[in-house]
Amino acid sequence: MTSELTQQPRIAEAWRNFVNTGDVDSSALRPEVAASWRRSKEALVDPKDALGRLSMGRAGVDALRESHRDLIEVARPFMSSLYRFVAGSGFIVILADEQGQAMDVLGDEDALRRAGLVNLVPGSSWAEHHVGTNGIGTALASASPLQISGYEHYCERFHTWTCSAAPILGEQGQIVGALQMSGPSTRTHAHTLGMVVAAAEAVRAQMRINAKMRQLTLLNDNLNKMFLITSDGILLVDDRGIAQRANPVAEGILGAPMAAAEPGGPYTEPIYELVNKPHYFTQMLGIGKPFDDIEMTLKTRGGPVHCLVAAKPIHDDEGNISGGVISLNPSKRITKLISRYSGSYATFRFEDILGNEEKLRRAVELASIASQSDSNVLICGESGTGKEMIAQAIHNRSRRVDRPFVPVNCGAIPRELVGSELFGYEEGAFTGAARGGRPGKFELASGGTLFLDEIGDMPLEQQVALHRVLQDKRVIRIGGSAVTQLDVRVISATNKDLLQAVARGSFRQDLYYRLNVIQIQLPPLRERPDDIPLLFDFFLAKTGSRLGSEVHEVDPRVVECLMGYDWPGNVRELQNVVERMVSIATDGRIGLQHVPEEILSPHADAERPAPAVAPAAWQAAGQAAGQETAPAARFADFADERRRMRRLLQQREQEHLLALMQKHGGNISRVARELGVSRNTVYRRIDKLSARDRAERATR
Repeated sequence: MTSELTQQPRIAEAWRNFVNTGDVDSSALRPEVAASWRRSKEALVDPKDALGRLSMGRAGVDALRESHRDLIEVARPFMSSLYRFVAGSGFIVILADEQGQAMDVLGDEDALRRAGLVNLVPGSSWAEHHVGTNGIGTALASASPLQISGYEHYCERFHTWTCSAAPILGEQGQIVGALQMSGPSTRTHAHTLGMVVAAAEAVRAQMRINAKMRQLTLLNDNLNKMFLITSDGILLVDDRGIAQRANPVAEGILGAPMAAAEPGGPYTEPIYELVNKPHYFTQMLGIGKPFDDIEMTLKTRGGPVHCLVAAKPIHDDEGNISGGVISLNPSKRITKLISRYSGSYATFRFEDILGNEEKLRRAVELASIASQSDSNVLICGESGTGKEMIAQAIHNRSRRVDRPFVPVNCGAIPRELVGSELFGYEEGAFTGAARGGRPGKFELASGGTLFLDEIGDMPLEQQVALHRVLQDKRVIRIGGSAVTQLDVRVISATNKDLLQAVARGSFRQDLYYRLNVIQIQLPPLRERPDDIPLLFDFFLAKTGSRLGSEVHEVDPRVVECLMGYDWPGNVRELQNVVERMVSIATDGRIGLQHVPEEILSPHADAERPAPAVAPAAWQAAGQAAGQETAPAARFADFADERRRMRRLLQQREQEHLLALMQKHGGNISRVARELGVSRNTVYRRIDKLSARDRAERATR
């Protein structure tokens, strides 16, 4: 303190000289003070008359404090501690924001009265460009703590003050405020600055802690919300495997709220005592081995529940296993989600079935009636008559419309895999069995409809197991012992005469009668030729829209030919024929040259004469064009025309492929994705086109 006081005469002389001449006596001043005086002079601060600038009223002070509430709340305890050290000595403690505006002032009555004479009050600005060199303003300007005493102040009115100030830094190192102790210059002491710096550092540390606490609180709140709203059942267990917390989904699975835990219940026994595969949990809690997606049967108050289970250990700060987090997912809900996102759903409805023929309408009416019950349905009809379409329509009008529709083609599954495909299997049931096992189609269709297509092709040895499942309405996976109750509606379809198969011994009689509760017979397309124009119009519009090829004219003889054909492939064949014609009709006109040869052949015409009158729309078009309708003209030799059309089609395909290659810069994967084919298919088409070009060049 003595050193500071003895320097004051020299500093006073330097101040007077600077005010009068603008010259700085560097030998009498610290560099930071000299630099501040120059900045003050450049800011046109009046050294004779400047006071703390009152920049706001009471409302402004309140708003300022509200915007810095966190800083004030943290700093106030440290300000109080500082004040206790200097109480009664004439010192005050000031907290300012990052702009130098005083927000809070602590001190005894006399000290506050003296501070008020120089406007050292809340709401006043102590920025250096307002009041010149001072503790708060210069500490903020230099971004460093310092002490300004007596004549070091730029303004004369503050020469009786000593100010020790330090900036307060935020979490990212930015200045968020300043802390200062001010008092009589005669009581200047170097330790005062050290106390202020320590307090400012303490404020910064506490703000950092508070920020981390807010982050942790927010994180904990988010985790808690996730815990409560997640669609999985979540259990938190201690190192003994006993549940410490359960979310609402887990409580629903276990059949009891955790608040009502009772002795012997699911919340008082170790988790490994409640499942049929306890070793997964003992390994998780014992050696920290996590596991994922293991099917287990869980004992609950409502009986056994099949779940897909995953678990991970929880470690304390020393790395010891302190418990675990367990995810429970009921198999029924999983199979429903699998069905929804794997394409196992029905899209067709009765309104989508086109045709006015009497046999078809009776079949549709019977199917609509069947949709209102859960009785098994057997749909009979040739390939391509729309058996799966009827099955989907039944499902979509039934009470099971919101549940899975799972189709199974019994003729497409290898004989040795039919059982595992339908009934599922447990881990280790056979060589190559997937880890954790797999549910069968019956389980995947839980609550919904299982569509057994081509049921007549099912191997005889599996028919016994299928009959037992249909009879008992429960299934046991291959290699397992757990029984799964079923709630599945079964619809079967066949293009064979199952009664003849029963007579030959290739189809079980008991299974036939189990499946054939309601039989729906679909007529072939050749028995409803009057529906062909309607179907043709529908497929023409649908295919044209999909391929981007607009057809604006159709030779009426085309429809006559279609109506005179036998259609062994039924509606599916008709759809493919229409797509072929649309694809090769490059000029938007479909004529006889676009009709496949087998449909144009006289043999087909001899067996079934073409209708004498074409549908009205096509007949009118033909009459307007003055076209010949005689059989000889209808069945002319179109070989040359067909060759020309094939060349046009090949040229069109080549141009399209080359355009896509150019569009995607030769990227085969992108070309394949846009064409909807595999990369190998694109390579084959490129090789084919290259070979064709070489052949053409060789013949020139």
